[in-house]
Amino acid sequence: MIRKNHLIPGTMKSAEMEQLNDGYKRTFLGSRNPVKLPVLSTSQKKDLVKFAGNKYVLDYIHYSVVMSKMRRFAYFSAVNIDGTKWVDNDRSGTWKKDARIKEQFGRELYNADRSDFDKGHLVKREDPEWGDKTTALSAGENTFIYTNCVPQHRKLNQEIWEELEKYILHKGAISNKLKVSVFTGPVLSDKDGIFVTRVNDAEVKIPNLFWKIITWVKSDGKTYAVGFVQSQEKYLVDDGIIKKQPIPSKAGARTTADEDFFEHIRFKDGNTYQVRIEDIEGLTGLKFDWPAVIKPYASSSPSLISAKKSVPNRDNYKFQKSKIRRKTGIELEGLQLK
Repeated sequence: MIRKNHLIPGTMKSAEMEQLNDGYKRTFLGSRNPVKLPVLSTSQKKDLVKFAGNKYVLDYIHYSVVMSKMRRFAYFSAVNIDGTKWVDNDRSGTWKKDARIKEQFGRELYNADRSDFDKGHLVKREDPEWGDKTTALSAGENTFIYTNCVPQHRKLNQEIWEELEKYILHKGAISNKLKVSVFTGPVLSDKDGIFVTRVNDAEVKIPNLFWKIITWVKSDGKTYAVGFVQSQEKYLVDDGIIKKQPIPSKAGARTTADEDFFEHIRFKDGNTYQVRIEDIEGLTGLKFDWPAVIKPYASSSPSLISAKKSVPNRDNYKFQKSKIRRKTGIELEGLQLK
């Protein structure tokens, strides 16, 4: 059992954090179904935030994060979810910095002028909340750390992307009593829009795209993986949060848009798309070296994901709050967690 008061980064010594935070486990889905962390490119390896010598994987309770030194945001997060041991906790936690590293944004970004965006969790607060009650509660609180968040417009963070996350946890892992491993991150593009407010007298690029990959083992004993992408650029531009960067072309200078630099993939702002794992590799520069993992979504064209939110009955809301939160109307091709 993990003691709650030992989990607040900034109040603990690095050695204590390393001992208590078990992090992402590659064999979580089974010793015959290992899913290792993404492989970073050569340039990404040179840009890692390192601590305690040459370490770069920041471990927390049931999840891990790898950070970009230049951008001060995560390259990716990886979380293990055990649907058989999940605990339904109330939201609890206070945002803090991780004392092990310096290269991370905190209040200086999220409280800055014109910072009309959420602290978007990469690892959803509920995902690592499994195990005994104390561990589950501490795991949720442990997600409120700035290394685990990226600026996300409220329309992205509270609509379809949120519904997708609920689908993974509640309809996938919990309802089917499965173990699931989820990878999430921003696409750290050089062409991301620039935040209109300078932070510590420096420009900050706000990620436009986010990606998510879900891995699980089906009844045939094989590991499967599906991937998703969503954009927030138009939301940020329309609300005056970022400035789009001009890029040169044969016809002269023009402003950048999704279709200008995301290869053959075309994304409409604010929509969530299912894509091939290979497409996420192309966007991020990461390599998901999983030769034994089956990837059922094979279409070269992104597939639009839609969701219908249920309207709760106010008379029953007090008693059915937990069940209402878990409802989802998303239909996903390839995501058959049975």
